[in-house]
Amino acid sequence: MSITKDEVRRRLHLDEVDTDELLELLFQLVGDCQNVDDRRLVLPAPATGPARLVLHFTASGRLCDVDPGEALTEGQLAEMEERIRLQLLAPPVPRLVRKILFSTQPNEGYWRFEDRLVLRPLPAGNPATPWIAETHPLIFECAYPGAEDSLLSFSRGDRIADQWMSVLGVAAAHLVLPVRGPVRGRWATAAFRRPGQTDHPSGEWVHDQYWPADWGGTPDSLCEQGDLGDIPVTDEHTGVVRCDSPLHLPTHLTRCLHAFDSLDVIDRRTLLRATHWFHHAAQVGHLSASAAYTAVVQSMEALVDAPGGESTTSAFRAFVDRYAPATDDVMRKMHRSLYKIRSQISHGTRLFVSDLEVRGMPNPQRWYEELLLEHATAVCRAAIINWLLSRAARSVG
Repeated sequence: MSITKDEVRRRLHLDEVDTDELLELLFQLVGDCQNVDDRRLVLPAPATGPARLVLHFTASGRLCDVDPGEALTEGQLAEMEERIRLQLLAPPVPRLVRKILFSTQPNEGYWRFEDRLVLRPLPAGNPATPWIAETHPLIFECAYPGAEDSLLSFSRGDRIADQWMSVLGVAAAHLVLPVRGPVRGRWATAAFRRPGQTDHPSGEWVHDQYWPADWGGTPDSLCEQGDLGDIPVTDEHTGVVRCDSPLHLPTHLTRCLHAFDSLDVIDRRTLLRATHWFHHAAQVGHLSASAAYTAVVQSMEALVDAPGGESTTSAFRAFVDRYAPATDDVMRKMHRSLYKIRSQISHGTRLFVSDLEVRGMPNPQRWYEELLLEHATAVCRAAIINWLLSRAARSVG
């Protein structure tokens, strides 16, 4: 009797496990793959042998269904089922991932969110920032439910930590995510030290993974505070420019993290789309103010839910008025221009002066557009935070 589609879905626990992790595990077991079209993959690739599985994806790239291939045997399916049971359905193993996060201000203290997240300075002996205008690295620790399989555990921890960092970087204005790219880092410090080294290491780049001095082990608990003082938590505004004053965190940060933790799967994906564009704006701002402005407004658009029959512009304005309302006429006018300016840039009819002019030359339009970008960023941050808190309150209610 042939293996049915329903049996494959049930034995692969498609509706119970994280589909990204299931996909990773299937690739480990089956090997290479080949796309049939933009919604289907066949495992393995036809050049390797006949198909064992055909995987179906949503328009957003999520694994959603699976068909048995002509070559799938009971033994192969049983092996997949057993690996899923041992790795994806087994009780979690406490694990910890350490990453580098950046701040516009130097960090001299310690902050903890329950038994899940920690912010703390780099150990003594790491190089100081080369100049005052640079960002300051700090260590971010994230506890997560790991797995016995090291590859699976690493990818899970990396994904979970990135999500928490993404929320931290929106909720706390002074925190800055590392730049993604070939060197995934900013300035210079120690990435790790091998056992037996007594001198301070002198790596060339801050890597987004930070290994402790006892390099080689996998940490499974958050670092204690020791003799470090607390990072101040206050709503006193000191701006987001880089300065010498110590890092402080906003009072709403803990509420935002609790809110993110309470979101359902759909709302969480929606929020992470918004935070992606928000952080992208910060990372491309030094290259193009026009691109940064477009990305900032797109981050809010990711959260807009336009009712049937309502125009996109009206829905966007209603969203901004609800989650980041203007407090005076000047702000209200700038609010109204957000979507219009983004559309002009996106459709090619406008480019900010700073993307055209000779750098450093005085220009009143450039200064005004810098104000527009600063305003859009502040509105976006407020809107994302208020959307997050309201969404969480709705799910609790």
